Amino acid sequence: MTIDEAKEIIRQKKATFGERLVILGHHYQSDKVVEFCDYIGDSLELARKASTIAEAEIIVFCGVYFMAETASILAPDKAVYIPDALAGCPLADMAEPKDVEDAWGIITDITRSVTPITYVNSSAKIKAFCGKNSGVVCTSGNAARVFKWAFKRTDKIIFFPDKNLGRNTAISLGIPEDMIAQWDPSRKGGGLDEGTIAKAKVILWKGWCPVHWPGLDPSDVEMVRKKYPGMKIIVHPEADPKTVKLSDAKGSTAQILNYVRSLPPGTGVAIGTEFNMVDRVRTNFSPALNVIPLKRVFCDDMARITVEKIALTLSNLDKAHRVEVPDKIAADAKIALEAMLEIS
Repeated sequence: MTIDEAKEIIRQKKATFGERLVILGHHYQSDKVVEFCDYIGDSLELARKASTIAEAEIIVFCGVYFMAETASILAPDKAVYIPDALAGCPLADMAEPKDVEDAWGIITDITRSVTPITYVNSSAKIKAFCGKNSGVVCTSGNAARVFKWAFKRTDKIIFFPDKNLGRNTAISLGIPEDMIAQWDPSRKGGGLDEGTIAKAKVILWKGWCPVHWPGLDPSDVEMVRKKYPGMKIIVHPEADPKTVKLSDAKGSTAQILNYVRSLPPGTGVAIGTEFNMVDRVRTNFSPALNVIPLKRVFCDDMARITVEKIALTLSNLDKAHRVEVPDKIAADAKIALEAMLEIS
């Protein structure tokens, strides 16, 4: 199938299904894919959109698998499809359910006053774990609000799977470094002794997004500062704390867009996140702003979604592309997601 043939198939299917079909696309998708998306946004924004479009019966999610899972959980009355089921997320994969259960058992033997929080970039099973244990989901945009909510209920937080988002959030809330510990699932007892667990207010899971770390580092900020004096720099909070500290601002995809919109004409801004999003921002805000990538970093899993695969999915809406979450997992995960939505 050529790309022109694929485009024609998508146009025909959209015309045939009409309002029954909605194609959702994450900010990190290529322009070729975005061309056919009805809505563009971050993972949770799109999942919420899926649940609120009353006419839609078929959702094609152009993102990675955990995002499509979340859409399926929040929109159980709709059929959710992903063009490539192998479009995964290395970060989400770093928190295995058994490892999380083991860590929880050890930590709660030391203290029962702990809230599990999972970043939305996690599997349905990890979201369900949080739902079962009075926990909650968060996004990169509302993590601080969710942390504050948790601290009103318990003394401690265990946060997974992104260590950098967790540490950046804890730092922003003024939590001392000696009260932030890291749980390494590859080591016995997470590599932590009982005293460290007892003292910690935040226990971070050792996981990371390869796009933002080590994809971005302090040297990238220093290089832009040297080459472009006066340029603003904003990075995603999945970057490490040193990179965040050297930047002018940090923010989720939505917050990055709001930051760029707030800048006066003539401003230069370097954005530290996935290149497809940065390049689209550059196009949309040029020539008023000079937008550049802090570094050209790409999400290989997002790139698995192509126009040809969207066409194949729409031509064959079967179980090979359908995303279905088992009822019990979906029910528990929805508890944690709805807890977050109430906080937001």
